[in-house]
Amino acid sequence: MTSVSAIVRNLRPLEGRAYIGLIGLAILMNAKWVSLDKALLAFTAGVLFVWYAFSINNCFDVDTDSLNPDKVKKNPIASGELSFAGGLTLSIVLSLLGVLIASKTNPVMFAIYVLMTALATIYSAPPRLKARPIIDVLSHGLFFGGLPFLYGASIDGRISSIEALIALSVTLYSFALELRNHLGDYESDLKAGLKTTPVVLGKKVSEKLVVTFSWASIILLMVALTPLGAFGTLALRLKVNYRALDALMLALLVAHTARVMLGG
Repeated sequence: MTSVSAIVRNLRPLEGRAYIGLIGLAILMNAKWVSLDKALLAFTAGVLFVWYAFSINNCFDVDTDSLNPDKVKKNPIASGELSFAGGLTLSIVLSLLGVLIASKTNPVMFAIYVLMTALATIYSAPPRLKARPIIDVLSHGLFFGGLPFLYGASIDGRISSIEALIALSVTLYSFALELRNHLGDYESDLKAGLKTTPVVLGKKVSEKLVVTFSWASIILLMVALTPLGAFGTLALRLKVNYRALDALMLALLVAHTARVMLGG
């Protein structure tokens, strides 16, 4: 019998918190123009999307995760605690419920939601974009980067020029995150014959791309949020440290959200 723990772990809630937070911040940036119930509705659909993306990914990552001791602990399907059928059923329920709730928002939000759900699906399931070099990084940058932000930002039915720039910045940063994730799975992907971008381009080139995308993203974000340019001094002093870059990216987004909410 499948345990509740296995079902919850298949959603990978801790790993998805950053993406949920991204959607939440985008909604908060426009919270003053919508009612609380609409904001909560949109956020709930966003949470379901993130859980769905991780759940469907676990279903089709069994071949590689079973070869990676660190990943097999996070994937109850790979460890045998949850059947493939059970994981797939859970994923279908999450996607349908999410789409149903998102349909109660506005046309722009709903269209973005359907698009990012479709991308998340074909990223993990056949034709499995995750296994296609370059396309894996590009698709991830959209469905787990720019699109979730645009989804939250469009809660008022429109997308401003600043929000579009932020979305582009987040997309670039998601490129870097995807490369970092693939680099962590490099050995198991190689054994499984999965041709991800790092496997094709090599570790050194991929690591350089991570740094390039990360800094390009942060610089673009500082340009978009000119009044927050003071962070630039800090950014230039930071060494190439992934955690520090993650923290800086988050600080910029939170500071901008707070400024917007306070009417700045």
